[in-house]
Amino acid sequence: MSSSGPAIFDDDLACDVRDLYRKALLDRVPDDEATRQSIEGWEELGPDEEPVLWLALAAAQFEVGRLDERVRDRAVEAIDSGRDLVRWQEAGPEFAAERAAVLAALREQLTGPQPNRKTLRRPWREVTDLEAGMVLAWSASDGTVALLRVVQRLEDEFDHSVRPVLERLAWSGHDVPPAEVLARLPAAADDGAWRPADGGGPHRPGVYIPFRLRKRDPDWRDVGLTVCGHVPARPGDDGDWILGTAGLMWSGLPYYLELAVVGKPPE
Repeated sequence: MSSSGPAIFDDDLACDVRDLYRKALLDRVPDDEATRQSIEGWEELGPDEEPVLWLALAAAQFEVGRLDERVRDRAVEAIDSGRDLVRWQEAGPEFAAERAAVLAALREQLTGPQPNRKTLRRPWREVTDLEAGMVLAWSASDGTVALLRVVQRLEDEFDHSVRPVLERLAWSGHDVPPAEVLARLPAAADDGAWRPADGGGPHRPGVYIPFRLRKRDPDWRDVGLTVCGHVPARPGDDGDWILGTAGLMWSGLPYYLELAVVGKPPE
């Protein structure tokens, strides 16, 4: 059994069905097509899992005030026939009783007054406006300029946010170098200055993946970074940079840059 409890969405399959349905709505797919897409691909479900499809889809549609009559009828049939309770009865009478109570409550919802139709809106997600190849400049407290190359844009597979991978370049001047010099600058050497005091931390020193958690959080402009140039792509730029790379909020990046270029934390 793929369930962690008797609730409808304590089941892995039920969560997959709901997520697929809600994703279609967020993509502005019409109701009928969203229903079709949510059902498509589950034809091979076994007798124990097939009722879960209809129960989950009906519950998901009820939540947003879009209950389809055909889905409702299939879900009610799965409840009234006792087909969904078979696997729970095998787990023991206590589990079966808990599931039966959940199903009774769901049946009452599905056959009673329906909630108003709701429009789903995507939650805010960060999509950086920085592009691969851009070079950012930041000035430390002593006037030293730190240069950061945008290696790539990294999309998170879970929330689909898009964040930049930044690599600090080997530069310690007080001005941004000419374009021809900038294009040849290698990655900064590991001086270890930016590492946490306990010696822990990422294995890619000088490489950062800055992010925002909320729309109102500081972005790269807010922490004093400016675009100062562009460099061509380099071998390895399209590799997997997330392993061992420092993930930190934009607001925390100046702290580590100050450590790296000045050798001590900002005052």
